[in-house]
Amino acid sequence: MRTHTARATVITAVAATCLLGFPLGAAATGPATPTATRGAQHAEGDFLASVDFSSLQARDVRGNKCEFTVNGALTLTGTVTGEAVGVTTAVIFAPCADALASPPGTYFDLFRFEGEFTGEVLGESVSGQLSYAGRTRVGGAIDAIILLDGDDARAVLRADAQVAVGGTYAGVAKKS
Repeated sequence: MRTHTARATVITAVAATCLLGFPLGAAATGPATPTATRGAQHAEGDFLASVDFSSLQARDVRGNKCEFTVNGALTLTGTVTGEAVGVTTAVIFAPCADALASPPGTYFDLFRFEGEFTGEVLGESVSGQLSYAGRTRVGGAIDAIILLDGDDARAVLRADAQVAVGGTYAGVAKKS
């Protein structure tokens, strides 16, 4: 568990440095003073994941795995509020016949959602690209990162969620 937490902290810190432009140490140690982060602030909230299963496309890929592509949306509340509509691609570690016959979360998978976000960050109206990527463990628990690159704000968030349901997020956000 410590390795996963340390890896998630490093990934979040690197993403925060690149996306928000503040020092690696500030992101790795948690919320810092506004001077050190140049306006970045702690962000937290909840999100719901909706999946349009009627749009699901599956294809077998090398290594006895299945690639799913499906339309959906993420609806966020809290520091980041709004909706991202887009497409999720997941590589499921099972043949398509097995994956299609089982509920989401039955098998381990790696996924990436890419969508167009419209909403607010720290009270500022924002539109832009949102990505949500990570892994789904057997049983459906998700560990992932949400990155928002908006026209007037940015956010780097760690998500704890359940597949095809949603969960909570926490991280940093910054108005442009």
